[in-house]
Parts: sequence; C-alpha cells; structure tokens
Amino acid sequence: MKRNLLNTLSLTVLLGGILGPSASEAQCLCDGGIAPFALKYSYTLDTTSMPSSVISFPKFDPTQGVLNCVSFFDTLSLVTSSHVVNNAPVSVTYKFLLNVTNDFSGPGVSVNESASRVYGPTLLSDSGTAGSQTVYGPDTLFRNSVHSTSSNSVVSYLAPSGNVDFTYTVNGGLIGQMGGIKYAYEIKSKYWGKFGLTYFWCPNAVLSTNIKDFAAVKSNKNINLSWIVGNNLTSNTYEIQVSKNGREFYAAGNTEASSSASGASAKYTYQYNPNQVVTGKLYFRIRQTDANGKVSYSAVRVVNMDSQGGSAFTAYPNPAVNKVSLQFDGNLNGEYKVDVTNQVGQVVISRPLKLRNTSLVDVNLERISAPGMYYVRLKDAATGQLYTSRIMINR
Repeated sequence: MKRNLLNTLSLTVLLGGILGPSASEAQCLCDGGIAPFALKYSYTLDTTSMPSSVISFPKFDPTQGVLNCVSFFDTLSLVTSSHVVNNAPVSVTYKFLLNVTNDFSGPGVSVNESASRVYGPTLLSDSGTAGSQTVYGPDTLFRNSVHSTSSNSVVSYLAPSGNVDFTYTVNGGLIGQMGGIKYAYEIKSKYWGKFGLTYFWCPNAVLSTNIKDFAAVKSNKNINLSWIVGNNLTSNTYEIQVSKNGREFYAAGNTEASSSASGASAKYTYQYNPNQVVTGKLYFRIRQTDANGKVSYSAVRVVNMDSQGGSAFTAYPNPAVNKVSLQFDGNLNGEYKVDVTNQVGQVVISRPLKLRNTSLVDVNLERISAPGMYYVRLKDAATGQLYTSRIMINR
C-alpha cells in the first residue's frame, strides 16, 4: 500500500550534526573525519491491515553533494487476532504456537524481528457445532518496537528525482503443538508506525588531483602545514583555509606558486599562527586556483588543539579500501607497533615500525578481504602509549 507522499512525508534538513544511532559510524564521515550533513525524511503509516505496505522516500540528488551512507529506522506497533476452527468430527484439545515476524527491506537494508505467543490447551467440540471454534486475542505483539540499521551501498538511492521504495511485510503462522492438524485458522493483524531515512552527505567540493601529502602538524601553539604539488604550475595560487566546524572555512593566508620549473613537483610549507588561544579542533584545507580561475581543494586535515604532542590522529580515507593513513597532530620518533583488529578483537594485521620525525603513518590493508568495521592502533614501544581509531573497510 503506497501512501500519498505529500500527506505522509516530512523533510528536515539538519545542518551541524547527525541524529540517531548512526552518528558515530565511521563509514558516514567526510574526509578528514568530519561529521557529514544529515538530510532526514520521515514517514507516518496509519493503521492498516494490508499484508504488506510500500514506504517511499525521495532519492538523493547527487548534485547536492557526495552521499556517504544511509540510515534507516522504524517504530512499529502490531496487534493480531487468531481465529481457529476444528474440522475434526470429534472434540479435540488443541495447543498452538503463534509466530509473527516483521520484515522490512530496501536497497542494502534489511530489518526483521519476531514475536510469539502460546495459546491453549483449548478444547474445541466436533466440527459444525457451536463450540468448534475460538478466537485468540487481540494481542499486542509489538508495541512501539524500535529498529535501526545503516548501509554505505548508496547507488540505488541516487537520482535527481524519483523515489526509493521499502517494503514492510507481516509474515508468520499458527503451528499446532497438540491435537493434530484437523484445524483451519486465519490470522488478522493491524499495524501502524513511523519510518525514517537519513542521508549522510558531504559537500561536493572539487578535490585537486595534484595536491598530495597534505599534512597539518601542531608545533607548540602553531600549526605547520605542508603539501606537495605534482605537475606544478607557476601561475597557480594557494589559499590556506581554516574552520572550527569542518564546514565553514575562511582564509587564513596565501602563498604563491613555487618558482620551480613548470610541470615539476614542488613542496610548499606554511605556518599558521592563531591570533588567540584556540581550543578544540581546527580543520585545514588548501584552495588551489589556476590561471583560468578554476578552483579545487586539498583533502581536509584536522588538528586537536587540546591534545599534547602526538596524542591524537586522524585516519583517512575513512572508509578505506587498500590503505589508510594516520595523520598525527605532532611528529613521531622511535619504535612503534601498528595493529589492525576486527570487532571481536582478533589481530588481522601486525607489524613493527621505526619512525623518524614524521606525522604520517601509512597502513597497508590489502591483506584484509572482508569488508566491515575494524580498529587500527599504534603503540609506542618505549612509553606504551596507545593510539586507537575505528575505520570502515570497503571492498
């Protein structure tokens, strides 16, 4: 049963954070660990007795930004009544087990929950007589039952217009546990609820293809920025941009292109000096403008101004495929050990490292074949200090 979208669908654009259980899921984060924007749709399903209902939400317009993942939730109530008739020519004592399952499915999303009830023993008289049938219920099997799940398989949700459909179905039956099988039954159900779909997306900034190894390293109260430009053009200009929330950036300084030969690689450095005491996180990116006015950006790097030395890092890209980079707030020196573990704590990658005056650690993930959530940790062999982050691996 497809309901009128104009009557049942409400839209809320949430800027400045994520709502719901998926807020901390790493696969939803933008580059540099920045929280994405959230576009939330809600759908109210009025009480119905249909065997299934189609819940529709608008698709995500890819011109708006980059869709990282989707999150689905529902709050559902369901009431059933079971009508049983004895078809045997003699009186029979019956006992039944009622099983009912909520099934909700859509692109990359599947939610189900079961409930059961035991009825009887109940004596039903022989077929055709007044006492040959009974009704169990109505019973509330689900009362405001809440479910949520998320997916980063987003292709089916992308289109400038149109809807994406989810199907809710009530499945189940009445199983005889005593008295044989000479009975007939009918289960009547009615259900209602609220459903929601949230799109987590990132701004559609054009990333530069020739800005590489962009790093932001804290040094006392200053931030040292460095990046390498491949195929350097002397006509380019570079604007250093900073943000306190990862979305609203403002200019912090400028640097002209290197005077090295056009087409060669060039390394750039810039020291950002906050003009006041800054706490919390600062986000940095490089805005590149060429001679024709075309603008592109580096990836975003984040520095935690409250951390000491190299006690904080950002893992990128996240989700990762074959490699993840750990960008620390400060330089590391000495012997370390890097481990990658799955969600049950099993070590899937482990190797020692000798680091010298570097803030960037690359971890090869090619040995991991199964996608999912993992934890990457770096341990300082001398002090025992441990740095940990959660990452999502896609395959």
